[in-house]
Amino acid sequence: MEDLMTYEDDDGIVRLLPGYKFDPTDEVLVDFYLKRRVFGQPLPFEIIPDFDVFQIEPWGLPGGDGKIFNQRKCFFHNIGGRDLESLDIRVAGSGEWRATKKGKNVHIHQNNEVVGKKNTLHFWEVQGSCARRTEWMMHEFRLASIANPSKVTKWAVYRIFQNKDLKKVTNSNKYNQDSYNDVEG
Repeated sequence: MEDLMTYEDDDGIVRLLPGYKFDPTDEVLVDFYLKRRVFGQPLPFEIIPDFDVFQIEPWGLPGGDGKIFNQRKCFFHNIGGRDLESLDIRVAGSGEWRATKKGKNVHIHQNNEVVGKKNTLHFWEVQGSCARRTEWMMHEFRLASIANPSKVTKWAVYRIFQNKDLKKVTNSNKYNQDSYNDVEG
């Protein structure tokens, strides 16, 4: 079935054919895709690439078209070797991802078992001591330990997308200095 739904482009990126949409629920991302990745089990097809989402701005991520994503993009990344000063603010390219909601449980619907944790982050463009919130958002999913659901793995799956509601506000203030907030360092 995977050969009928995907193809590899000139850059070696696996893409879905027109008419197919990859938009899994939080539960499926954690309990199926991330769990298989963490335990080294094969995935049905390689639709989620390994990529360090913190090395560049979100509009430069693979599979994007400049500053526009046609749909949500997902990436696997192991932050085990990365020295993060803070899990609330993570530098990425010329900006930073800031956590807005942390530690929401991801449950399996059948038995209400906690399988993971979900954090929501927004991307801020930083210029000197000023920062402006963009329309870019990220959901970070980590697999929770069965013995202790508050502990999570170093592997994560990231869902990155543009929030259309924020885009309208951001574009109306694009060149307005008031849209920048002082960052206290």
